[in-house]
Amino acid sequence: MEKKYYSSIELAKIAGGELVGNPDLKISGIGSLKDAGPEDLSFLSNKKYSSQLEHTNAGLIIIGKDIIQKNKDKSFIICDNPNIAFSKAASIFAPPQIKFHPGIAETAVISKTAQIGKNVHIGHHVVIEDGTVVGDGTIIGAGSYIGHECKIGNNTLIYPNVSIRERTIIGNRVIIHCGAVIGADGFGFEATQNGIVKIEQFGIVEIHDDVEIGANTTIDRARFGKTVLRRGVKVDNLVQIAHNVIVGEFSMLIGQSGIAGSTELGRGVILAAQGGISGHLKIGDGVKIAGQSGVTKDISPGQAVVGTPAEFPKEFMERLGLPKKVKQLSSVISELRKKIDELEKEIANLKKS
Repeated sequence: MEKKYYSSIELAKIAGGELVGNPDLKISGIGSLKDAGPEDLSFLSNKKYSSQLEHTNAGLIIIGKDIIQKNKDKSFIICDNPNIAFSKAASIFAPPQIKFHPGIAETAVISKTAQIGKNVHIGHHVVIEDGTVVGDGTIIGAGSYIGHECKIGNNTLIYPNVSIRERTIIGNRVIIHCGAVIGADGFGFEATQNGIVKIEQFGIVEIHDDVEIGANTTIDRARFGKTVLRRGVKVDNLVQIAHNVIVGEFSMLIGQSGIAGSTELGRGVILAAQGGISGHLKIGDGVKIAGQSGVTKDISPGQAVVGTPAEFPKEFMERLGLPKKVKQLSSVISELRKKIDELEKEIANLKKS
């Protein structure tokens, strides 16, 4: 395929930034700062890695306003958010988006009582059970299972091999990636003298508009009532959301994190990778939980926590530095003991004389 070139000034307009450098530079692709060549567009969003600008071969680089341009031979696009700006500009070099044309595959098994909207794509070996409603323009990938009496909104994208259990409610423009399981039983068991008794899970999962759910993530149905993901929530791969959890609008849950039952997250919460939250807690709006942190108590709005058990960064750093301080104090105490011993000997000698 013949290369297609864009000028640096064209790319600056697409990215929404200010061009500094050659306006006629021809760019034909994208790449990382490490791998990009003279005809490639790249970007730098974290000034911590500014030294990479001195060694990159990239012809055009998108950077933030807080990054100093040491390499005057390069051309730059300066903008407020390099990450988003690069995504805009890079999209013109991307391969054509895969399109799923409306239609129902011959191997799909759809209940006669299911209601399928207009312009829906249903892939091979999909199963849709009794009473389920699928909205207009929705795509259901091959091998997915949609249980009884589910409601799926308009223009939702369900990738292959997703399992959605009975009575789940999914809104509009939701994206669910391969292998996700929505609506499995919550972990409800009671230990008795006669063994472990299963506690039935009668509730549902409700996912609001514009939510995205990563591959192999699991979201459990409520024991009663609802497990809820509110509008705009973004969930990474391999995340566990337990029964009766509520996740507030525009929150982000990063890979391998987990939330125990009946915990409520406010709006705009960020739970970083492998972070865990115990059950029956309230996490306020805008809380940031660092990776591998373990949260065991409520967190008020706007706070940032780190470590296990999770605590404020200042407390965490003080505790982290405590062993070093103790070691230093031990050395000081040893020196003081020596001096005290010497003084006691001098006093004893004075008394003898």
